[in-house]
Amino acid sequence: MKIERIANLLDCKPIIRNDIEIKNISPIDRANDTDLAFLSNPKYEKYLNSTKAGCVIVSDKINPDDYPNLNMIICKNPYLAFAKVLRLLFLPGPPKPLISENVFLGENTKIDKTARIENFVCIEDNATIGKQTHIMPFVYIGKNVKIGDNCIIYPNVTIRENCIIGDNVIIHSGSVIGSDGFGYADTDDGEHLKIPQIGNVVIEDNVEIGACVTIDRAALERTVIKKGTKIDNLVQIGHNVVIGENSILVAQTGISGSTKLGKNVILAGQTGIAGHLTIADNVIITAKSGVGSSIKRAGIYSGIPVYDHKDWLKSSAINPKLYEIYKKIKELEKRLEEIENAND
Repeated sequence: MKIERIANLLDCKPIIRNDIEIKNISPIDRANDTDLAFLSNPKYEKYLNSTKAGCVIVSDKINPDDYPNLNMIICKNPYLAFAKVLRLLFLPGPPKPLISENVFLGENTKIDKTARIENFVCIEDNATIGKQTHIMPFVYIGKNVKIGDNCIIYPNVTIRENCIIGDNVIIHSGSVIGSDGFGYADTDDGEHLKIPQIGNVVIEDNVEIGACVTIDRAALERTVIKKGTKIDNLVQIGHNVVIGENSILVAQTGISGSTKLGKNVILAGQTGIAGHLTIADNVIITAKSGVGSSIKRAGIYSGIPVYDHKDWLKSSAINPKLYEIYKKIKELEKRLEEIENAND
């Protein structure tokens, strides 16, 4: 693809010194003369002097006159432009319609004629599959499940009964949507009596769910993942949880039942959140933090239990020195005691 065409698709400004055909995308330090590269982090600007890339997507803060031999595409946000190029060049088109021979179809299933259902898929009674949705091998879809348009369901995904999946949803291999919530009542003799989980899970539009994610069905109503949310691998979401729009949940995060997250919440890796809490919009929880009470204000929080990130940084700076501080205090106490004894 020509540089000018790429720039036009991105609505960015091209600087063309040598008009070439772009054939691939590569990192700026390993690109060759038919590759497109990008520069978003200023610390890598040094590579502009040595890169062999055929063209580089750069920030509008870069002066093209400083690099007179380099083809450029000038953008306000190079990283976003890079993502758009990858989507244009490498995202697969709509799947070819197909219902393979080795597919189990229950009664009253509704599968759009443009959908693609691969071998060894099981679709139970009254399930609905939308337009141009691609269901890959060994997927189980329970009774009354509704899956929207343009979805991709990768191998070995389980979507349990009554769950609802919106449009443009991606679910990666090994994930389970609608497993039973973890709910038990203790009997007088100490047994744990299972509480039937009769709710469902609702995944709204434009959600992506990583590999081996588990999202529990609600006990009575709905567990909800709202539109635009992105969930990394190995995340556990408990029953009756609500995840707000455009939130990001990073790997090994766990959220206990009935907690509600606002919009644009980011939970970094291995974050743990207790149950029945409310997290405000625009909250960021840093990695390995533990949330034991509701957070009512936007901001960045860290620690176990979490508190303001700036204060946590100060505390973290002091922690390695605590023992030395303790020894100094003990020395001062001893010295003070000696002075008091001498005065007596």
